[in-house]
Amino acid sequence: MASSSYSSTKALSLVFYITLFCFLSGSVSASRTSPSDVNSKVKLGLYYESLCPYSANFIINYLVKIFEDVDLLSIVDLHLSPWGNAKIRANNSTFDCQHGPSECLLNTVEACAIDSWPELNKHFPFIYCIESLVYEHKYSQWETCFDKLELDPKPIVDCYTSGYGTQVSLALL
Repeated sequence: MASSSYSSTKALSLVFYITLFCFLSGSVSASRTSPSDVNSKVKLGLYYESLCPYSANFIINYLVKIFEDVDLLSIVDLHLSPWGNAKIRANNSTFDCQHGPSECLLNTVEACAIDSWPELNKHFPFIYCIESLVYEHKYSQWETCFDKLELDPKPIVDCYTSGYGTQVSLALL
């Protein structure tokens, strides 16, 4: 069973890269004037779940490659949304997450990071750090990412403990 999951993950990753390549090939040939202009960038949205092992695998082993290629990164407008499979309850202010309450917390933490550090090159390393811990089954140690990346935890902690994180999360859905 594990090998079929692995094969499915590899196949899904291959489809993603082929699709991304097709979009980027068309985008590059159609617009060579100003790839740094957001309007000429290929919009790419990734909806994922913070505790989903397949999402973590994709983020740390495949999505990170976009950041290793400066030319590719210059033409991609990447938006991350850590609420890919969560359900909003009828009261419109709470969520049910596929992998339980810990996932709802980490989805909110990652949404707060996106809000607190809007530039992709600021929030992605933090999200990458958390997802690396998820991949290693150490997600409960997510707060170590602040020290590892020399980040001030205050904006994130204030965001998710104040309730503002719920508003931020709803905006990302």
